[in-house]
Amino acid sequence: MFILFGSPRSGTTLYKESLNLHSNIFIPNQTTFISPIAHVIGCISDWEKAQPIIIDIITSTDDYTEVLKPYISPIEIQEVLSTAEHTLAGVLEAIYNRIGRNSGKAMCGDKTPDDMLAIRKLEQVGLLNSNIKLVHIVRDVRGVMLSLKNVSWAPEGIEEYFPRLWNYTNLHLYKLMRGRPNYFFLRYEDLVSRPQDVLSRTTAFLDLPFETTMLDHNKRAPILRNDQSHLKLSEPFLNDRAVAWQSDLDRDIRQHCEASASEALQAFGYAL
Repeated sequence: MFILFGSPRSGTTLYKESLNLHSNIFIPNQTTFISPIAHVIGCISDWEKAQPIIIDIITSTDDYTEVLKPYISPIEIQEVLSTAEHTLAGVLEAIYNRIGRNSGKAMCGDKTPDDMLAIRKLEQVGLLNSNIKLVHIVRDVRGVMLSLKNVSWAPEGIEEYFPRLWNYTNLHLYKLMRGRPNYFFLRYEDLVSRPQDVLSRTTAFLDLPFETTMLDHNKRAPILRNDQSHLKLSEPFLNDRAVAWQSDLDRDIRQHCEASASEALQAFGYAL
């Protein structure tokens, strides 16, 4: 399996839905169970006590019925975890291997932007030192902030603290993992400007052949394309959106982003 990491509004859904057009890849819609069970594993060392809590968390999340249950039942979760390695990586591999078997896909992954906020906990419980493949997409925080200011669910005042979160979480994952064979890093700006190149390198990383169907925006995200947060998912790769912040982002927010996240901006090759 693999995990697709990225901050909110960084192109994780566009990337996921493009990968899902591959005949042998499946990534369900956003889940919410990885970070909670990481905390359970981190504080309950007795697996006989931790396992039923983990099962209960996975099957009780608000999104389980819609997102995961069509591909793995509660009974199957209990079954695969009974023989899984007693680690977060073992739990995830057991679940997604069964989802892959049930869906007929060779490679399955998880995509949950909120897990970036728990990156240190995921590191502490050993996930980042496992053999699970990690795909990490980063978008210029100034572009992220412009996108966040255009969605209704973003908390008031997010421009004050989010650039610092973006800087820390993405830089921590990048510096910890770069150079490792199970880590693939890309920038959103490269995905939308050179989609075939980025997607072909992604499939090579996942040990799968590239398929041109991943470039077909007409087939992308049939369920999410009517979601108010993802109205542009069914459009071609929009290179102009990657630089829209240069003209559309409030000057004060732009300066705050550059002051708060300059280290990561420079590390990822973004000009200040």
